[in-house]
Amino acid sequence: MAKTDTKALFDGIRSDILAGNFAPVYILMGEEPFYPEQLCDLITERALQPFERDFNQSIFYGTDADIDMVIADCQRYPMMAERVLVVVKEAQALKKIENLGNYLDNISPSTVLVLLFNGKNMDKRTAFYKKAAKVCTVFESPKVKDEAMPEWIRNHFRSIGRNIAPDGAMLLAEYAGNDLRKISVEADKLLRAIPQEQDTVTAKDIETNIGISREFNATELTNALAAADGNKAYKIAYFLGASPKKYPIQMTLGFLFFFFNKVEMIHSIMLRDRIKAKDAIAKAGIYSFFAGPYLAAIANYPLKRVMRTIAFLRECDYKSKSNYGGNASEGELLSELVGKILSC
Repeated sequence: MAKTDTKALFDGIRSDILAGNFAPVYILMGEEPFYPEQLCDLITERALQPFERDFNQSIFYGTDADIDMVIADCQRYPMMAERVLVVVKEAQALKKIENLGNYLDNISPSTVLVLLFNGKNMDKRTAFYKKAAKVCTVFESPKVKDEAMPEWIRNHFRSIGRNIAPDGAMLLAEYAGNDLRKISVEADKLLRAIPQEQDTVTAKDIETNIGISREFNATELTNALAAADGNKAYKIAYFLGASPKKYPIQMTLGFLFFFFNKVEMIHSIMLRDRIKAKDAIAKAGIYSFFAGPYLAAIANYPLKRVMRTIAFLRECDYKSKSNYGGNASEGELLSELVGKILSC
């Protein structure tokens, strides 16, 4: 299953669970724990009635679980219930997991077994995984790429019955990175804070209720540099540099590198296809509501200047990770970088 089908696969499994159609064995894994945990919680909620759980539900943790006890619980008969539910959390720490291979040869039809891997994948090279892939429902959740997060956030808000403004999605993505659990928590917080009749969450709502400064963040620094606004860029760089724990330079450099790499791509498309910037931006896969800063950068940064800027970003990255920067603080490195970009 392609990575882009993760949400569709999640929705399909979720629909089956809600309809009461349970697979005998689930393997829920991946670097991004948000979806696997949601499925595990839903199975735990729906597989048994509350009064059935005392005698028919077992929850193990891989760090201290005994594989023989797990198998024994899977093989027992339910008591005054339709099924037995066995959940193994942190399954990546389960010792002798390959011993479950014998159980997979003779799966109990009245048992639902869930193996939840916390931010990890099962080793796909093993004979056990190859057998499991044939007889189990396997769900893998990869990390969402940073550049895809604003759109993921917009879709997430739609799924919970609200919309979020494009600049709000960008701001929340910068704040939470690609931590889907954190974004989900903050989304719930926002929905409790804003009026029910308000359809769209704005950047101002996020500033007010989460405490993010829209003026001082990596996105606004990127926008200031794109517009060649030196006063604003230096002001933001100073603020970010003064709070390295809250605004680590690597995160800021990541935003800047992604942006200017896209600007370089847009220039290349314009030259190759002999088209205008607006059309090249669309060809580069950038949504129209994010086009403004890119249009400004195309106007202010010819291709050679973009290439020099990317070289400065790489140099700053190297300095921040080595002794090459001497005793310079992150703030000083960032201010130096802004100066070089604006004057190149």
